[in-house]
Amino acid sequence: MKPTTTRRLVLAAAILAILGVPRAGHAQEATVTGTVTDTTGGVLPGVTIKGVNEASGNSFETVTDARGAYRLAVRIGIYQITATLAGFGTEARGLELLVGQTTVLNLQMAPSTLQESVTVRGASALIATTTSSVSGNIDPKQMSELPVLGRNWMSLSLLAPGNRTNTQGSVPVQDRHSGDVREFELNIDGQQVTAVLGTGNQARYSKDSIAEFQFIANRFDATQGRSSGVQVNAITKSGTNTPSGSFVGNFRDSKFNAQDPVLHVVVPYSDQQWSGTFGGPIRKDKVHFFANYDYEHQPITSIWNTPYPAFNISLAGVTSIKMAGVRLDYELSPKTRLMTKVSGSNLWQPFGAGNNNHPGATNSNSEVSREVLAQFTQVLSGRTVNEIKGGMSSYLLDQQAVATWSHHWLAPDITAGGPRILLRGFSNSQNQNLPRYRIQRVWSVRDDFTLQYEAAGTHALKLGGELLYHDEFTRNCLWCMGELTANSAPAPNAAALQAIFPDPFNADTWNLNALSSITTRYKVGVSTGEFNTPYSIPKYGAWAQDDWTIGPRVTLNLGVRWDLAWNGFAQEVSLSPWMAPNRPQDGNNVQPRVGVAYSLNDRTVLRGGGGLYYADVTSPNVQWAESAATIALITANNDGRADFASNPFNGPLPTFDQATKLFCYANNSAPGCLIRDLQELAPPPGKLAEVGHSWQTSVGMARQLGSDMALEADYVFTGSRNEHRIQDNVNVLFDPATGLPLNFNVKNASGRFINRPYPDWGVVGLYLMNGRSNYNGLQTVFTKRMSHRWQGTLTYTLSTLKDSDPRPLNGLTEVPFQVNAAFGDDYGPAVSDQRHRAVFNGIWNAGYGFQLSGIYFYGSGERFAVTSGAGVSTTLIGAAGSDRLRSDGTIVPRNGFVGFPIHRLDMRLQRRFKIAGGVAGDGIVELFNVLNRANYGGYVTNESSLQYKQPTSSTNLSYAPRSLQLGFRIVF
Repeated sequence: MKPTTTRRLVLAAAILAILGVPRAGHAQEATVTGTVTDTTGGVLPGVTIKGVNEASGNSFETVTDARGAYRLAVRIGIYQITATLAGFGTEARGLELLVGQTTVLNLQMAPSTLQESVTVRGASALIATTTSSVSGNIDPKQMSELPVLGRNWMSLSLLAPGNRTNTQGSVPVQDRHSGDVREFELNIDGQQVTAVLGTGNQARYSKDSIAEFQFIANRFDATQGRSSGVQVNAITKSGTNTPSGSFVGNFRDSKFNAQDPVLHVVVPYSDQQWSGTFGGPIRKDKVHFFANYDYEHQPITSIWNTPYPAFNISLAGVTSIKMAGVRLDYELSPKTRLMTKVSGSNLWQPFGAGNNNHPGATNSNSEVSREVLAQFTQVLSGRTVNEIKGGMSSYLLDQQAVATWSHHWLAPDITAGGPRILLRGFSNSQNQNLPRYRIQRVWSVRDDFTLQYEAAGTHALKLGGELLYHDEFTRNCLWCMGELTANSAPAPNAAALQAIFPDPFNADTWNLNALSSITTRYKVGVSTGEFNTPYSIPKYGAWAQDDWTIGPRVTLNLGVRWDLAWNGFAQEVSLSPWMAPNRPQDGNNVQPRVGVAYSLNDRTVLRGGGGLYYADVTSPNVQWAESAATIALITANNDGRADFASNPFNGPLPTFDQATKLFCYANNSAPGCLIRDLQELAPPPGKLAEVGHSWQTSVGMARQLGSDMALEADYVFTGSRNEHRIQDNVNVLFDPATGLPLNFNVKNASGRFINRPYPDWGVVGLYLMNGRSNYNGLQTVFTKRMSHRWQGTLTYTLSTLKDSDPRPLNGLTEVPFQVNAAFGDDYGPAVSDQRHRAVFNGIWNAGYGFQLSGIYFYGSGERFAVTSGAGVSTTLIGAAGSDRLRSDGTIVPRNGFVGFPIHRLDMRLQRRFKIAGGVAGDGIVELFNVLNRANYGGYVTNESSLQYKQPTSSTNLSYAPRSLQLGFRIVF
């Protein structure tokens, strides 16, 4: 182990030792708090409060303090809460608790001479009167009874108030700014499982393994961090005292589907999903287990829709997904509990979705995730709860090109793929990293300590610390297939272009030399070995959160958090002149957070607050900088040879060792020297290398209407700063008279480049933490819990989202004057900006065993970025940049295209049948996009494309045509 690693682990251990053992908030999942009084209103200290989970029999106990107050941390579920004190009759209440809830339950006890006991079956309050954050719960009934195409439970996050995404998938919200801005953290049973590779998806979990989840859209407390936007807290199912399980089947087939709204054909499709669960007691009231397995078999067809008929082909194959998990809960004593679990998932996709570019760019995709977690909870006294949890989560991504190429630079080791080819308005551009293999392993340990005490009111103090050791191995074959930039003139006509690529999936047949006349440059990557890049990012966190109940009406939520991502900007990597050695760590990320909840009465609360929230550090921050030590990008400008496109170096490709000696910066620009490119290096120290963060503010109200309805409304502001941005080339100079970059490729009489701050280097990309965005939204939600045979939730959001393209750098310093808006200094509506969003979901028990449920989603048109495709920017700066500059000098309006609104209605009808004894079955029919509305998830936004402004076909289920899903569910 490296000395620096050892020091970091010692530091983490010291932090955890100082701060104590972890809090029960996330592990115990929910909290009941309140005050116990007698019939005269006097407080009762010393009352024993006991909560018994009706399903598992697990019990939780505490004792009221001198002010009669208590706080009981429990797991989610239905509880019987009892209060006992000598001389008084027993008071008992029943209620249901959801994840993340803090429920106030005040009890009144009468002397035993007047009352023996009182038992009341009730429900928890619909509004939170002691917390000020903006959040929503997807409860167990919504999880199990709403229509979900593909059984992806994460899709239900679209129902939560404050969600700003339209797309269903493995993430709760989509990354912004071309994937550069990550605004969520995913926690399963309190374990952070978010994949931060910067590509791919997230770990998968069976819908039947998730009990419920909480979506916090704004201002989560200090116990959670590494997100500048959203936290998702999901809880897995556990066993109960009754052996029980389920067997589920869901089936889809394209013969029941409508035509794709873009392709105008019914895309061949079939899907079969099987899921089984089983759980129960190993020892009644003490030890329980729960296991699940999920398998999906999905024959698929991808169809390409390009302007060229020869490329409009289809591929058929089979996608498969497997998910499994086992959980064990053990109540060692009424005051100590142990939970352990393991889970994992495997995904295989033989090729990607069809699109509007050349089909030879598609690739296979394999994703594997594994998680292990153990947590130990101990109630030390009626006022203190300790917990420690530790585990490992991993996520693997393995992608291979589908096309074959026997003349690959690395043949015979690699014979798949083909050169990337960039034309005006069209491309044959496989991912530049193929083949690639990446795996992250995150080892984590978290300690929490909760203390309730009295000081001018009641305090619930939570102290904690954590270490996440992110260890990653990447094998990106970075540009090892080579890339032709062939956009000095319009692309060949349709007949000629189709003749250049006679077999889309055999690069040996491609006539590359036919593109030599319009090719400007060629780029290729070489490596010391196998393009391997290992690295690690230790992440530390510490916090203090005090929920201070000053009186019966006012609760202050006061918190402070500190986060550190060591080596988060590759500070340990050096490469002169771009990255100086031993650059300072960004270690001052202290985050104050404050909120207040003021209860006008037990049915109305005013709430608000603000705070600072730092984002996580994703691995591309380190990956590209680390790879510069073992991977070199070589560029060659077109020398006019007819065979330049297929033979750019007029001979063999230089090796890494040869290239490092032939680079112009290494041999003083000797004749014939090579130019080196660099991609996404770490930023220079200072304000450009600070972790992204947001200032979040909200103010609003919540009102419970009757016993089963509530209305909430909040104004929310999120101001993100130091957002991740990429400048494709900082090795440029700008003209102060025009604000445009000077032509990157101009040389003087001696052959030296004169418009580059570093003439011996080529295109040098940097990521910079200098972006900003501002979100303003009015977020409202109406909730009706299950009563009178139905429940429903309606959310509506009115919002704006604006962001910036910051001023660029020339070299390592910011341009000192305003530049042309196509290259920065531009602020306005952001991609994905959406003015209106409304979602309704409801469940109706129709009687006679029938149940009808549905979801209606409306989203006004989103904004999309538009590019010119004319190649002007590439000529000036040697890289695409924003590509907003047209040939006539005008600028494409920033994010000026607004898509069509989305309307989607999904419905589910099911009928329950009694089979035998405790066995029952449900027959299920689900219809998605009932009205067959043409919804589009993307558009061709390149002005040079023959399909400009036309919608693109999408495989995402949010934009699917009308489709039918049949299923059954057997429960016992």
